[in-house]
Amino acid sequence: MLGGEGGRVPTEGEMKLLSEVFPPELIQAIGAKRTLFQKLFQVGQEALSIPKSLMATGDLSAAFRQGIALIGRQKQFVPAFRDMFKYAFSEKAYQGLIENIQARPTYQLMRQHKVALTDLGSRLSGREEQFMSTLPEKIPLLGGLVKGSNRAYTGFLNKLRADTFDDILKNAKQSGVEWSPKLLDDAAKFVNSATGRGDLGALNKAATVLNATLFSPRLIASRLNILNPVYYAKLDPFVRKEALRSVLTSAGIITGVATMAKLGGLEVGTDPRSADFLKVKHGNTRWDI
Repeated sequence: MLGGEGGRVPTEGEMKLLSEVFPPELIQAIGAKRTLFQKLFQVGQEALSIPKSLMATGDLSAAFRQGIALIGRQKQFVPAFRDMFKYAFSEKAYQGLIENIQARPTYQLMRQHKVALTDLGSRLSGREEQFMSTLPEKIPLLGGLVKGSNRAYTGFLNKLRADTFDDILKNAKQSGVEWSPKLLDDAAKFVNSATGRGDLGALNKAATVLNATLFSPRLIASRLNILNPVYYAKLDPFVRKEALRSVLTSAGIITGVATMAKLGGLEVGTDPRSADFLKVKHGNTRWDI
């Protein structure tokens, strides 16, 4: 932007770094200098994502959608779930969370090893999959509800990811395990996968395009990781232990809910080949736990 060649619009990665220091108004002003084709392409992507953003508005579903695999880590899950409601109604509370995360001694490690700390900005790749469009936020009256839902969704996941990453590092230190680059990389990968932010590999650069055509490509990738034994086998041994403990505890909680529903007289799907597997049914109503 200010270098020797001058007048160059920063790349997506550079814009993310700038957004951590400068206010959103500057980022938007810089973004306005993109080519007409780039602007039209983004508008098209956002337009395709409008229905998804509206569907996710008002339901506060991050905890039991993206975050369900970490429900067994109560010390991290419960505070994030509690504070999610604060973020929904208060921009100040949400900004306080972001400042808190950025002030942590481990924040540079989170950035370096790519913990998925998402934001509310105009960069689509930096937003949560459910809110990959800024257009609904501009609708009169409804826009405020959309923004509040986005803050709740993003705030919950950022807090859960940061707190879980910190807890894994704390447990490693207490166990006398060195924070090797592989341990840090794998801790970040597990935190991301467990909270619905799966790695798309070679398709990462096409994530925003995929998100416009698939409901949640990163969530799908994350669930494939969570259910794949090979994924755990490749993790650092200490991270593998933490990951298995988290996922098995969460699976136990889900199984317990299904068992109580069954004992209470409700029907529970037990056939893994059925679309109703592990769903609690009462008449024509189904609860997907």
